[in-house]
Amino acid sequence: MSTQQTLPLDLARQILAAASLLVIEGTPPEGSRGYQVREVAEGAVMVSPVLDGRIGPHAGAIFRTGAQDEWRGMNRAARDVLTAEGWQRTDNTWDGDVFRAPAGPLAPIVKETVHVLERDGSPGYAQFDVTPYMGAARVDVTGGWNCRELSISDVALPALRAAGFSVDTVHEGEGSELRQWGTLHHLVVRPPVERREEWARAHTVRRFLQGRFTHVEWEVQMRPALPEDLPEGSEPAAHLGALFYRFDGHAIHHPQTFDDSLRELGYDLQLSRHQWWHNIRILRPVAVAQ
Repeated sequence: MSTQQTLPLDLARQILAAASLLVIEGTPPEGSRGYQVREVAEGAVMVSPVLDGRIGPHAGAIFRTGAQDEWRGMNRAARDVLTAEGWQRTDNTWDGDVFRAPAGPLAPIVKETVHVLERDGSPGYAQFDVTPYMGAARVDVTGGWNCRELSISDVALPALRAAGFSVDTVHEGEGSELRQWGTLHHLVVRPPVERREEWARAHTVRRFLQGRFTHVEWEVQMRPALPEDLPEGSEPAAHLGALFYRFDGHAIHHPQTFDDSLRELGYDLQLSRHQWWHNIRILRPVAVAQ
């Protein structure tokens, strides 16, 4: 096997190891926990979580309680690490995810956009091509569902906006053609330039709730708090370090269950200016609660 063919395999192992995700060579020892990486067709790599010495989803009565959720968390951790380096997730299987390395070095804005789309997108539903575009990034639909409108509106837009990106939609055609189905061509996006740490924290909290509860998708809105979100009379800079959180509601969930989970995660819940809305909160890490 040539060096060029083994390069994606070596890179994937290096990226995982650099993130303190243990790579296991050969047959996993009994009770081991880590990842196995192997090359699959056309130079892509399969990354398989190993939990309790086994590969594959840990579901069913023969596995210990909580093993399936732990396996999913491990799979997600590997996905976050690799996509942060611009790798594209091309498939998901019972044993783990398949990734492909970028063809060459990526501009930082492209790498960050790819990371958000791959981290929060759905392989097979939509695939995207991301390229530099006049100081921003351009997102085009290249595969998945045969409707460009659905790929953009159901996958790309929610993920990018939840990560704080500014998004411009670009249409093809003129006049009446702009109102026809399928004319949406691509997006032009820019990552947030301010409060990036808070945007990252917002993603962490959203991911926590989505992992804890079923049927929670984009109904959870999380972003850095603004001065107008806080109660009247708050200090001018009181919004800094805080998150604005809103749960739009779902029939099988009650806001109180979310409140309890957020406190468990280490957040102080405070009233917003819209205190009469029972599903809106201002969140602060307990260590910096005011």
